[in-house]
Amino acid sequence: MSSRLITALLLCSPVFCLAQNIVAPSVLSTTGGYDTAEGISLSYSVGEAVITTLQLPGGDFYLTQGFEQPSTAHALTFALNVNNESCLNSNDGSAFIAITGGVSPYTVAWSSKPGYNGLTIDSLIPGQYTVTLKDGNGLSTNASFTIVASEAPCQIKIYNGITPNGDGHNDTWVIDNIDLYPNNSVSLYNRWGNEVWSGNGYDNTKVVWKGEDSQNQPLPDGTYFYIVTINGATPQKGWVQLTR
Repeated sequence: MSSRLITALLLCSPVFCLAQNIVAPSVLSTTGGYDTAEGISLSYSVGEAVITTLQLPGGDFYLTQGFEQPSTAHALTFALNVNNESCLNSNDGSAFIAITGGVSPYTVAWSSKPGYNGLTIDSLIPGQYTVTLKDGNGLSTNASFTIVASEAPCQIKIYNGITPNGDGHNDTWVIDNIDLYPNNSVSLYNRWGNEVWSGNGYDNTKVVWKGEDSQNQPLPDGTYFYIVTINGATPQKGWVQLTR
């Protein structure tokens, strides 16, 4: 039997990639079986049209040969989903791949984060990126994608609750996107109008309210009132509930 020729095929678009092995047509030997009828013996391959052959003297017979049709094996495929920047300078683009073929284990390589093997990547700034997927059989495919910059200014979002009880959820008062506007000030007041905490350059990490007063002492549960000023614009006012 002649040897099989294995070639690799790669089909790719911005959202779908495919790598597969193609088995080229090849001549087969006497695979299949044979029949004998009315003094005529013949062999045939699986799926081959049977044609009568002449029986040779002595009972020997001709062996027919056929062709194996092209087929695929262990195709490596994945779909790529991309999320662009949500607002100007947020740098929060992301991408996710869903593997739909191939053989594990898989290796994922993102151009923006060498050594990282996860299926999801985030915190991407606008620009061009590449992801490469390799499976346990050595098949490899890749795709390029673009994170598009947004022209819409980011809006801050102020939440009305904080639960500083040490459980890792809402232990600090997060104001979405305020870190994009470092020229800011935040003040908190109790129900009698007394300022209990204030900070300039609120950034949700180094400058952040943790349910404490200006002397870092825990404040009692209750409703507090805030004034948030961004870039000297009209202050935003509201309330936040502290619950331990």
